[in-house]
Amino acid sequence: MFLSLAWPFLGQAQDWTEARVIERFLDQSPYAREARARVDAARAESAGRTLLPNPNMVVSREGAGYAAFYQIEQQLPITGRRGLLKQAGAATVGATEADTAALLWSLRSDLRLAFYQLLATQRREAVLSDGIRDLDDVIRILKAREQEGEGSRYDRLRAERELAEYRSQLAVARTEVAHARGVLSGFLPTGTGVDRVAGTLETVANMPVLDSLLQRALGHRSDYLAEQRQVERYRLEARAADRLRYPEPVATAGVKRGDVAPGDRQTASAVGITIPIPLFNRGQSEVARWRAEQERASARHSALERRIRGEVTAAAEALQLRRNAIAQYRSEVNELGSDLSRITRVAYQEGEVGILELLDSYRVTRQSLLRLLELEVLAKEAQIELDRAVGEEVLP
Repeated sequence: MFLSLAWPFLGQAQDWTEARVIERFLDQSPYAREARARVDAARAESAGRTLLPNPNMVVSREGAGYAAFYQIEQQLPITGRRGLLKQAGAATVGATEADTAALLWSLRSDLRLAFYQLLATQRREAVLSDGIRDLDDVIRILKAREQEGEGSRYDRLRAERELAEYRSQLAVARTEVAHARGVLSGFLPTGTGVDRVAGTLETVANMPVLDSLLQRALGHRSDYLAEQRQVERYRLEARAADRLRYPEPVATAGVKRGDVAPGDRQTASAVGITIPIPLFNRGQSEVARWRAEQERASARHSALERRIRGEVTAAAEALQLRRNAIAQYRSEVNELGSDLSRITRVAYQEGEVGILELLDSYRVTRQSLLRLLELEVLAKEAQIELDRAVGEEVLP
């Protein structure tokens, strides 16, 4: 087919597929390691807030006569605040996990964009290389005809001039390949070399309806889920802070050794309890703080929902429009372009057209291939942006 973009690649053993690139990114990239460490840090911090307070060892001695105390003091968590903090900690860890998942999903989408940009630049290079080979064949024929006295020197020089233009474009395309390769390598661990990538620029054949996409987005977007968990976390934090109005006593137990009479020293047990009086600090400022944070998180959650709806709607519309553009371009160009170069070449050999018409047919063919490639890249980028907006890959 005239506008087919499935060019064969050399060195298939070195080709990287999208799945292989993503696997390397998620397993070994610094971004993934940082995300996992962030979750571990949040989990450790949350666990530390619910540990029982350390007991105190008290040793004292009175100087008037002999009296010595050896005691241990321990705060008693009887208000239920520790349980609420444990639930709030679980919500915090969940929010952090969702935040890191959202970050990795965004980076994964950027990685996919870089992958397909490299794939597109490789194919652009292939189009120009094919064009150079075609012109080399034409120039070889023109040289032979010129030597036999059947062709003009002008035709050969004009074709060689066109070949120089192709080569300059190919040089630019190769710099674009090198740049795209560098961008892709930036997402991967140090020492990972990506020489070539292999894949297809095809987009989903049947896109789900918009309502389905919106429901999937609200159920899968990690940043949206993170805000939900933050709202729950702040609600629990406020409840835990409200328990500060109830005192948690400190129990004391130990032994006392002292003189009860001249020459009579005895040892006996000693117990006690200390009850703080919540006179000035009843947790009112902490409650107000966490309720304000809950309101902020709830507002962010509502705003994010509206933004997600807008992003999904816009991305779905952009993908549909770009897929329609590809279909229209193929239907309009394929019928005219499949035989253009062959017909013009035969007409040139029979003397019906000149060298300029022949070279123009090659140029139009190359431009058609590059234009279709550009449309396919735009459609693929729109699909990736739709995946980013939905929070998961939109499969057929």
